[in-house]
Amino acid sequence: MTATWVRRTYGAVGVTQYPSGEHMAPLQEPHIGKVLLCIDVSSSMTRRLGEAVAGAREFVAESIEARYLVGLVLWHHGIDEYVPLSRDPGKVEQVLRHARSHGGTNLAPTLELGVRELGPLSGDRVMAVFGDGDIGPVGAATNAARQAAALGIRIIVRGLGEYAAAQLNQVATDPAEATVLASVGDIRAGIAAMVNTITRRRD
Repeated sequence: MTATWVRRTYGAVGVTQYPSGEHMAPLQEPHIGKVLLCIDVSSSMTRRLGEAVAGAREFVAESIEARYLVGLVLWHHGIDEYVPLSRDPGKVEQVLRHARSHGGTNLAPTLELGVRELGPLSGDRVMAVFGDGDIGPVGAATNAARQAAALGIRIIVRGLGEYAAAQLNQVATDPAEATVLASVGDIRAGIAAMVNTITRRRD
């Protein structure tokens, strides 16, 4: 599958040495996108988690194919699992393979983690969040979302059903980009398709 969500023209300092020198990584970093995929694994996801995991696998594969760093957060009333940004799909796959649904819902710790991890970085930084219900304490979540926006971190969301979508829209950078997933059968494609809303990069 060809990625449709990344800029096709990049500007960077030319390479004049092979193998690249010790300063190559810092030169490349501002031009590399970073995506944290955040999947709801609360108790209400028990019969839906398989679809979410399948969608997450597709999302991660396309991100890495497009030369993006990708990380994963499985969230409930806190952070269940966290995989830092990497180009290695195996790290995410290992966590997805053992994902289980349990606990309540509180999105704020996940958004706060995104601020901590993505905030100091440069280039296009995105949190892609899926949920099937409420987001927990709204004030804490919206406060974290404001911090993310101030740092240039975008938050895109997908909610299962109208209620979940409305809840997540409260933290979305652009609520107009949000999409309601009407049924469990839409979860896999809906999560995978979140990459299609990331149509430009902010440097």
